[in-house]
Amino acid sequence: MFRFSNNPAAIGVLDGVQDALAYLQKSWGRWVPVVGVIAAFSLLTYGLVGSLDARTLYHIDAHTGLAVWNPDALSKLSPSIASGFASALVIAIGGWVFYATAIAGLRNRSLTFSGVVVRGLVTVLSGIIVAAAAIILVVGLILALVAVAAVAPPVARLLVILLILAATPGVIYVLVRFVFTGLAIFDGFGPIEGIRESWRLSQGSVLRMFGWGVLALVMNLAISSVGSIVAALFSATGIAPLAQAASAALSATGSCLIVFMLAVLYESERARKDPTLYPYPAWPGSGSQPAEPYAPGPAQPWPARPYAPGPYTSGPYAGGPYPANPTAIPGWVAPGPKPAPMGNSGEPDPTHQPPSAP
Repeated sequence: MFRFSNNPAAIGVLDGVQDALAYLQKSWGRWVPVVGVIAAFSLLTYGLVGSLDARTLYHIDAHTGLAVWNPDALSKLSPSIASGFASALVIAIGGWVFYATAIAGLRNRSLTFSGVVVRGLVTVLSGIIVAAAAIILVVGLILALVAVAAVAPPVARLLVILLILAATPGVIYVLVRFVFTGLAIFDGFGPIEGIRESWRLSQGSVLRMFGWGVLALVMNLAISSVGSIVAALFSATGIAPLAQAASAALSATGSCLIVFMLAVLYESERARKDPTLYPYPAWPGSGSQPAEPYAPGPAQPWPARPYAPGPYTSGPYAGGPYPANPTAIPGWVAPGPKPAPMGNSGEPDPTHQPPSAP
């Protein structure tokens, strides 16, 4: 299971990286075989197909000076397209295992082949739904611009400029709002419900999630760059396939780490949106919460048992809540009794009786 270094609601990005690395080390038996399969497939395809030299696909016409496809270009390109598609499929299935492993660590669940495949196919269906909605939106915008251009061309040109300016931040915003969809689906939600859950959890947290995403992107680029450098250094030697496999293994490991970071952020946002999920408060003085974090309900599709009561480091529960002693939090203030109501004269109301002890 995940062991959070802090209450999930108050966890920071550096703690998130630390917890993701700890779970990466602890769960190696689940994800390392997947990385091995990806590396072996990369070794096989590179050994059979090799690298494609784009310069062999075309030539420059001596009369026109234009690039012209060679007659055998398609026959040279087809094996690379097929191997690329197969590699993408293997990597996608490996990503399903990474997502399932992350949720298994959050919920103390077992990892099954059928569960990975079924949930993975549901994520594909969810992606198709989002893509269809995006296509409908784009087609609608194009038709609207054509209609406006027929009546007022200057207005249409202005709208095109505004849409271009808003496209990049708009796309980033939507991607951030949908980033939890895969985890939510592997957590038990359906294709549409997973989208809704991601939208709910990301509400009011776009900047926080964007910051985590930037760090994850930098880490992924750094890991992928190291792998690319390794592959490039040995591209002209006899061990080029092995270098390519090592690069693929390194990139897959980085992707797994990013998924685990995303899982920490996912649970953090769940703890913020549903404070009753965790027994101890995230911040001093915010009050205590019920002891059952995995209560069933419309927002949680999993049952209350047999999952552990909480993925914490230590404490009196089986899974251990954070921290062992909430009064040890710096600045913690015990909630005192409410003052007695005042009468009309400004003195305490003599009719008020304090609540009896349970």
